[in-house]
Amino acid sequence: MYQQITIIGRLGRDPALRYTANGTPVCGFSVATDKRWTDKNGVQQQQTTWFKITAWRQLGEVCNRYLSKGR
Repeated sequence: MYQQITIIGRLGRDPALRYTANGTPVCGFSVATDKRWTDKNGVQQQQTTWFKITAWRQLGEVCNRYLSKGR
């Protein structure tokens, strides 16, 4: 059973494409998301959460081709 989520943020580093021993492409990269709020004292707060993403096969090749750091 697979889970699917949508993460909207910015890339922390350029994607790294590599291949498994049997030639399957695997692309890895990280995405940062920010949460901003005002606490009960009126002070602005910010929290950054990092997600490590792994894309396999054709999706991995597409990610490597079109994604870059900061986008």
